[in-house]
Amino acid sequence: MLERRSGLRRRVYYGGRLAFHARTATIDCIVRNLSAEGAQIELGNPAAVSDRVDLSITHQGVSYFGRIVWRRKNSAGLWLDAPRRQGSELPLDLALRIRATERVNAQLRARLAQLRSEF
Repeated sequence: MLERRSGLRRRVYYGGRLAFHARTATIDCIVRNLSAEGAQIELGNPAAVSDRVDLSITHQGVSYFGRIVWRRKNSAGLWLDAPRRQGSELPLDLALRIRATERVNAQLRARLAQLRSEF
């Protein structure tokens, strides 16, 4: 088989999380191999994930922007940008909680405006 990778991938077994759609959707995955340029991941339904993703590997304390370059039944291949150390940006779980809080806040403001108009 023709090897097209420029760097060697090392076999790993890390838990990961893919974020997509501007970090509004996430899905857990398993990182099976990893290199500086790419990774192979296992996940339930690769077709449900958009092409542009944010891969976070908590065990390593890094995250990557990347894109899916191939998909199979329960796995996908990613091309990755340079790693970013976690802590240099807002953590994904915190970003999701903030977004949910902003939605609730907007609903409460709308309800408050409605109550004010009734009086």
